[in-house]
Amino acid sequence: MTNSFMSDETIMNAYNLQPGDTFDARFSKASLENIIFYIVAFCMWTLEILFDTFRADVTARIDEIIPHRAKWYRDKALNFMKNKTLIPDSDEYDTAGMEDSEIDAAHVIKHVVAIESNDASILILKIAGEGNGERSPVDADTQIQFETYISEIKDAGVRISIVNAEPDKFNCEVDVYYDAVLLPGDVENKCREAIKNYIENLPFNGEYSNMKLVDSLQIVEGVKIAEFKSASYLSINNSVTEPIDAKTVPYAGYFKLNDIVLNMKVYKQ
Repeated sequence: MTNSFMSDETIMNAYNLQPGDTFDARFSKASLENIIFYIVAFCMWTLEILFDTFRADVTARIDEIIPHRAKWYRDKALNFMKNKTLIPDSDEYDTAGMEDSEIDAAHVIKHVVAIESNDASILILKIAGEGNGERSPVDADTQIQFETYISEIKDAGVRISIVNAEPDKFNCEVDVYYDAVLLPGDVENKCREAIKNYIENLPFNGEYSNMKLVDSLQIVEGVKIAEFKSASYLSINNSVTEPIDAKTVPYAGYFKLNDIVLNMKVYKQ
């Protein structure tokens, strides 16, 4: 504002200003012009704060009356805190006085996906914690607390199914044709590590693909051809080993390696 004021031709003539003069150099803190600018700037700042407050209030009111989307439930699941109670009539926790380490320790749900069922009016929440750096189901007491928490914050009428299961057990068999200049044991170990990396780095509830498994083996040093034979999985949901036809999504949301068979064969020209 002061820059525009100082560059205005009418103002320059009225105050006998010279090109290059600055507002602070020509007008003191106690000058009438400076006070007027301060009042106008303060009023504009106050109005901006009022608009921000009004917008936040309107947004909060909309959130209260519109049913929430699946992402909201996912975010709320990640915000769950073990052994903590919600603020009355709220879906938030009072973390005042808690250290960052305490808050992080209370957030035991590390992986969540919210899915709308295709054949029923149910929202499915798949959850998992972590133990020793690996995905794992949360314990029974935590699951009860989490179910109670979800029942308190969910929209009325929304049916929710919570999946907190042991990882699906992954099996596969692959014929690996390797370069004979390398030791088969070394190539096999690298192949097993490649499979492990692919399976364990799938996004939570991510899609597994037979083709991508083969792709991960094809880039291993010494592998000439990776010929896929079969893959299957065993989930706690049905306790039956099911073959994987091209692709699948694990029931628990993640896999654990079980029986990996690599048939090492010398590649011949």
